[in-house]
Amino acid sequence: MQQHLHKKLRAVPSPMCPCGDAEQDAAHILQDCRNLQPLRREIWTRPVPLHEKLHGPVEALHKTTSFITRAGLQV
Repeated sequence: MQQHLHKKLRAVPSPMCPCGDAEQDAAHILQDCRNLQPLRREIWTRPVPLHEKLHGPVEALHKTTSFITRAGLQV
């Protein structure tokens, strides 16, 4: 139903990321979005796999939560 509403009424926001490069999913936001690169580098000072950002130890999850909050994203 949501897809139908999106196509007909535009009642559901577009799944595309504002950067225009890909759909706004967890992998894109946490790993690839060019608009969020400066914040990503500030929070993670070394490359971190997506699995660790989503399922890692508590410290890793705190960083992920901070990133989402500071980026102004809603989950």
